[in-house]
Amino acid sequence: MGDRGQSLIETALSLSILVFLLIGGSDFARVYATQVAVLNAARAGVEAGSIKTAANDAAIITYVSDELSRVPGYRAADATITVAHSVGGGGENLTTVRVQYVYRTLIAWPLVPKTVNLDRSAVMRQYP
Repeated sequence: MGDRGQSLIETALSLSILVFLLIGGSDFARVYATQVAVLNAARAGVEAGSIKTAANDAAIITYVSDELSRVPGYRAADATITVAHSVGGGGENLTTVRVQYVYRTLIAWPLVPKTVNLDRSAVMRQYP
């Protein structure tokens, strides 16, 4: 019984560590994928604004929201989308789209924050 009991304890300990690593790795992968999605959403919005696909700021925000909605677990309440217009150094009109998103982990990990603030922006010249 001693050898079987020892093997059972070793298996239980190693499986718990393995499950912990797998879930932690998937949480890390999800935050990275969400960060890429936030950047893509900012780029999609600024592109729509610069080539006049989106007629106004509300339409740009709609483009960004549509892009973000493809993220699994996306919550619109956690996203802040801002659009700004400026004039560059050469006199060109610039559109800037900033996307801020609060990512929430799957599990409340000890010593690790439950939320991660993701913030990306994109700038593009407006075409006539």
